[in-house]
Amino acid sequence: MKIIIVEDNLVYRGYISEKLIREGFTVVCAANVREAKGLLETAGEDDVVLSDLRLPDGDGITLLQWMSKTGKNNPAIIMTDYDEVPTAVQSMRAGAKSYFSKKAFDIDLLPMLREIQRMQEKQTRGKHPVFSRQSDTFLKIQHNIKLVAPTNMSVLILGENGTGKEHIAEKIHMQSKRSRRPFVPVDCGTLSPQLAESELFGHVKGAFTGADGKKIGYF
Repeated sequence: MKIIIVEDNLVYRGYISEKLIREGFTVVCAANVREAKGLLETAGEDDVVLSDLRLPDGDGITLLQWMSKTGKNNPAIIMTDYDEVPTAVQSMRAGAKSYFSKKAFDIDLLPMLREIQRMQEKQTRGKHPVFSRQSDTFLKIQHNIKLVAPTNMSVLILGENGTGKEHIAEKIHMQSKRSRRPFVPVDCGTLSPQLAESELFGHVKGAFTGADGKKIGYF
């Protein structure tokens, strides 16, 4: 998996690239929508798009819409200087998985890194099913799932990135009395203060500028 950074500011693009490379990611860069489309033509399905909202020849939302029309299902994150909820909602509707303010990056890149790692975990898990293993450790995990799933116990799952915590949670859900109801994973570490209320509880049309439709929240 590699990160495709779409950013016209050379200094900022270099700053983000350096941070991601230090974390072990492979990075390629584009300065505008046209270059981004070229990179996406040969991109792998696991590659993540990290795009600025405002670009010289368009914007990140236009790029997301093009990706949708051309069948490019790569996960995408939008970043912008313009920290506005309506813009965030519009980005998410266009297909962005997350939305981050550039101002926050100057303080802490951790939320964005967590989101990318979460995307990576999902891609890896899809290719290598966690519960296809037959080791004693995994058999014990499956045994514990069968013990707690039928109960109303709260379960805390601990583990390093990529070990399949969300997959285990889904396994518990599927074997529980609530299996016919939705399984809704939420990475709270990636919810910005501006988006949290709308993402968790939803909103109705006209709730704020740019809310041109009803959004169903996680709850």
